[in-house]
Amino acid sequence: MRNMEALTAILQDNYGKSVVIGTHGTALGSILNHYEPAFDCSSFLRIMDWMPYIIELDFQNERLIRKIEQLHKEKEYKK
Repeated sequence: MRNMEALTAILQDNYGKSVVIGTHGTALGSILNHYEPAFDCSSFLRIMDWMPYIIELDFQNERLIRKIEQLHKEKEYKK
Protein backbone atom coordinates (compact mmCIF):
# COMPACT_ATOMS: atom_id res chain seq x y z
CA MET A 1 0.00 0.00 0.00
CA ARG A 2 1.41 3.35 -1.06
CA ASN A 3 0.51 5.12 2.23
CA MET A 4 2.40 2.59 4.29
CA GLU A 5 5.43 2.59 1.99
CA ALA A 6 5.66 6.39 2.26
CA LEU A 7 5.22 6.41 6.04
CA THR A 8 7.78 3.64 6.52
CA ALA A 9 10.31 5.58 4.44
CA ILE A 10 9.63 8.76 6.44
CA LEU A 11 10.07 6.91 9.74
CA GLN A 12 13.31 5.30 8.58
CA ASP A 13 14.74 8.55 7.18
CA ASN A 14 13.86 10.53 10.30
CA TYR A 15 14.56 8.09 13.11
CA GLY A 16 14.63 9.87 16.47
CA LYS A 17 13.17 13.09 15.06
CA SER A 18 9.77 14.71 15.34
CA VAL A 19 7.93 14.87 12.02
CA VAL A 20 4.66 16.54 11.03
CA ILE A 21 2.66 14.94 8.23
CA GLY A 22 -0.55 16.22 6.66
CA THR A 23 -2.92 13.92 4.82
CA HIS A 24 -6.58 13.44 4.01
CA GLY A 25 -8.94 11.33 6.10
CA THR A 26 -9.05 8.21 3.94
CA ALA A 27 -5.26 7.92 3.83
CA LEU A 28 -5.08 8.52 7.57
CA GLY A 29 -7.78 5.92 8.16
CA SER A 30 -5.85 3.28 6.23
CA ILE A 31 -2.66 4.09 8.15
CA LEU A 32 -4.43 3.91 11.52
CA ASN A 33 -6.07 0.61 10.55
CA HIS A 34 -2.67 -0.82 9.62
CA TYR A 35 -1.23 -0.11 13.07
CA GLU A 36 -4.44 -0.50 15.04
CA PRO A 37 -6.78 -3.10 13.46
CA ALA A 38 -9.51 -2.07 15.90
CA PHE A 39 -9.66 1.20 13.91
CA ASP A 40 -12.49 0.02 11.68
CA CYS A 41 -15.26 1.51 9.56
CA SER A 42 -17.15 2.87 12.57
CA SER A 43 -13.91 4.50 13.80
CA PHE A 44 -13.45 6.13 10.40
CA LEU A 45 -17.05 7.36 10.35
CA ARG A 46 -16.43 8.95 13.77
CA ILE A 47 -13.63 11.15 12.39
CA MET A 48 -14.96 11.64 8.85
CA ASP A 49 -16.40 15.11 9.48
CA TRP A 50 -13.52 16.43 11.57
CA MET A 51 -11.38 19.06 9.88
CA PRO A 52 -8.82 19.52 11.12
CA TYR A 53 -8.20 16.29 12.95
CA ILE A 54 -4.79 16.38 14.60
CA ILE A 55 -3.34 13.29 16.23
CA GLU A 56 0.05 12.56 17.67
CA LEU A 57 1.50 9.17 16.80
CA ASP A 58 4.60 7.97 18.60
CA PHE A 59 6.66 5.19 17.06
CA GLN A 60 9.45 2.98 18.32
CA ASN A 61 11.27 2.02 15.16
CA GLU A 62 8.28 1.24 12.91
CA ARG A 63 5.91 0.16 15.69
CA LEU A 64 3.13 2.49 16.87
CA ILE A 65 3.41 2.79 20.64
CA ARG A 66 1.06 5.71 21.39
CA LYS A 67 -1.78 7.65 19.78
CA ILE A 68 -3.11 10.89 21.26
CA GLU A 69 -5.99 12.85 19.74
CA GLN A 70 -4.82 16.45 20.09
CA LEU A 71 -7.55 18.44 18.32
CA HIS A 72 -10.55 18.12 16.09
CA LYS A 73 -13.19 20.49 14.79
CA GLU A 74 -16.51 19.34 13.42
CA LYS A 75 -17.04 20.56 9.85
CA GLU A 76 -19.88 23.02 9.46
CA TYR A 77 -22.03 22.41 6.42
CA LYS A 78 -23.68 25.34 4.68
CA LYS A 79 -27.32 24.88 3.74
